[in-house]
This record gives sequence, C-alpha cells and structure tokens, in this order.
Amino acid sequence: MIASHFRLLVSNFPETFRFYREVIGLPTEYRPESAGPYAEFQLGGDRYLGLFDRTLMLDALGIHASERSLDVHSFLCICVDDVDAEAERLEGLGVELAAPPTDHEPWGMRTVHVRDPEGNIVEFYGALRGDGQGQP
Repeated sequence: MIASHFRLLVSNFPETFRFYREVIGLPTEYRPESAGPYAEFQLGGDRYLGLFDRTLMLDALGIHASERSLDVHSFLCICVDDVDAEAERLEGLGVELAAPPTDHEPWGMRTVHVRDPEGNIVEFYGALRGDGQGQP
C-alpha cells in the first residue's frame, strides 16, 4: 500500500489551478486552458497534489446535495493492488465504509472510501479491471 497523493476538492477549479501553478509555482503537465475537472501538480519523486472538482467527487461518493457540507475539502489517496480485498480487510477491523467499492470507468479506477476517526476521507484506489469486481 502506497500513499501516492493528497487531493484537494475545489469549487472554483480554474482559479485554484492558477493559484497552484502560477502563485505557488508547482509544476504540472496539465494546461490551463484545458484543465479541469482534474489536474495534478508534481511534489517531488512520485508524489503529487491532485485538484478535483468538489461536486463531481461528492457525487461519486453518493453524497447528495442536501447532505453536503463545506467540511469535505481533501482526501488522502492510497494505491492498493486489490480494492475489494482492502474493503474486506477494513470492514473486518470494524471500519464502516463511507462508499463501497465502486468502478469509475471515466477515471479508469476502482475505489473504496472510509473516514478516519476525525471524519477525514481516505480513498483506497486501484486500476479498473475487466469484470467490474476488481478481478482481471
């Protein structure tokens, strides 16, 4: 398991993209005119900062507009080999899943989400596989 990046959920993608690119000066291969709803900025080595449109991410989590609050702004993202096995492991430890294992075809990934004791969201993700159940 490898923590690969930290993701910020943003409401004003273009402005936030410009801030990290032009003000902070983080390198990115994403172009300003085509950026959004997702972009990555290099932090060194194989670590990066991700920006993602807040509404799209909360939709993916199944958090409906009536349940949304302004406290969901970031995620710790951890790459795993098998999302379903990780979900089973977490549930076996008594961790409640914030969102079950789910395929996200446009993203090419499968995810499961949990909350830490402080309510912060942790995403475990892996490559999208052929049968939709995390198996090749």
